[in-house]
Amino acid sequence: MTTPHLPTPPGDAFVIGDGQSFGSTLDQASIQAIATGGAKVKFGEVQGAVGSQLRTPISNAYTIAVSAQGAADVAVSDAQAAVNAASAAESTAASASERASYWEAEFVVASAEVLLGVNELLIGLCQNVPGGLTRTITDMHVALLEQPNGMSFELKKWSADGTTATVLDTYTIPANTTRINWPNLGFVMQSRERVYINVTSITGTVPPTVLQVLLFGVME
Repeated sequence: MTTPHLPTPPGDAFVIGDGQSFGSTLDQASIQAIATGGAKVKFGEVQGAVGSQLRTPISNAYTIAVSAQGAADVAVSDAQAAVNAASAAESTAASASERASYWEAEFVVASAEVLLGVNELLIGLCQNVPGGLTRTITDMHVALLEQPNGMSFELKKWSADGTTATVLDTYTIPANTTRINWPNLGFVMQSRERVYINVTSITGTVPPTVLQVLLFGVME
């Protein structure tokens, strides 16, 4: 049986689509086109969306991340360089400190009453300084047994040959003070130069008793 105005199908044919195509007239390519045409279009649209919405942003984000990592690497390198420089400076300071030789020496200026002049100290502190080194007095501590009214003295040095005396500085001790110190002196001494005390004034009629001096220094 046939439908008016439609072609007559072959005896073994079946109708598909719009009724204009018959199974016997379709080849493999036609069937594949009918079956997959829509899927191909949709796949193309999805593939394009994946490229524009996922792959491109991800690629851009990766590029930014790589750039940021490069900047971070530079910052880390700069920080490490600063740490290395600080460590080198600390090591240099530590080496200089290790090379310095600290010394101290105590002497008695007067063992009884303190008088004007050099008192009992006939020679004074003297040191041999090895070649290439410098001896420096850094601190001076003074102690007395009694000191009721105040006094003054000079810290002096004799040249190595004993021909020239030089005043390093003059110091005053207030009344009733029996312990006193002076830091950060910085007096440079040559080898075999002698250091001694010269009492220049004593206030009142009651003299101080027992005068001892302790010097600290560095040899470097």
